[in-house]
Amino acid sequence: MIEPIDENHGRAVDREFIQLLLTLLCSSRLPPDLHIEPELAEDPDFQKLHSYILALRELSFALRNGNLQHFVDGKGFILGNLKALQSNLRHLTWQAKRVAKGDFSQRVDFLGEFSEAFNEMTNNLENVNKQLHKLASLDSLTQLHNRMALDQFLAAAFAKAKLEGSELSILMIDIDRFKRINDNYGHQAGDLVLVQIGNALKKQFRTTDMLARYGGEEFMVVQPQTGIDQAIKIGNRALEAVRNTVIQFESEQRLLVTVSIGVSCIVPEDQSFEDIVKRSDAALYEAKNSGRNRLCVFKEGRALEFNMTCL
Repeated sequence: MIEPIDENHGRAVDREFIQLLLTLLCSSRLPPDLHIEPELAEDPDFQKLHSYILALRELSFALRNGNLQHFVDGKGFILGNLKALQSNLRHLTWQAKRVAKGDFSQRVDFLGEFSEAFNEMTNNLENVNKQLHKLASLDSLTQLHNRMALDQFLAAAFAKAKLEGSELSILMIDIDRFKRINDNYGHQAGDLVLVQIGNALKKQFRTTDMLARYGGEEFMVVQPQTGIDQAIKIGNRALEAVRNTVIQFESEQRLLVTVSIGVSCIVPEDQSFEDIVKRSDAALYEAKNSGRNRLCVFKEGRALEFNMTCL
């Protein structure tokens, strides 16, 4: 005898099963007394479904709390997507750390609109960093390198010259009677002189040289791979360029200025770049005392004695 189908009982079972799925998928916490019918609990397909849902809950909870290292077992469309998102977020975290260390080459292309925002942020940070680096290394008035950038360059150039046994020369340049310019024409005129003399000097030196404002009305030029004779030649060219520079004020008043230059080069006994700077500074002092508007140089002699020559 065929038993009649109880449709109401079937619908009740379906509702219980649906309610169970809703609880597993939607409840923030699973009740400790969650009831699963023994027959259903022993069903292999339900066991797979139950394990899959628990893995989804576990991984989504970890992601919500920022735990990107949590691993769950299992495969499937939804779980696979969550794992891919987890992997992408781990990589994004690594990229963010690289950006924090100054690597602005990082780009994201796997998170849609977020990728665009991240890449825009990285571009902006790179531009700001370049501007800050420029501001930090340039003198605000003359737009030449400042003392900090000069010291870094000089230290590296000196270390390389000592290591390789190569040549290195330093020129100290000072605008003659600069205080008189400020006193007679005002500090704005003095600033204009500094800018235009700086521009005139810049045109005379090579891209491998470092021209910087050393302080006040004084400039320094560091010339790697350059011996004393070549430094003298370039220094005299700069001396002549300044002589031919006409400073014109807004009042149409014209002014000619000159500079004095002291030159020295590295010698084997030098322990730091300061040794070269001191000799160049002494040569500059001699140029000032012997009449200004000239170049004086220390030349290496025997027994580390140096002969001063003014040109």
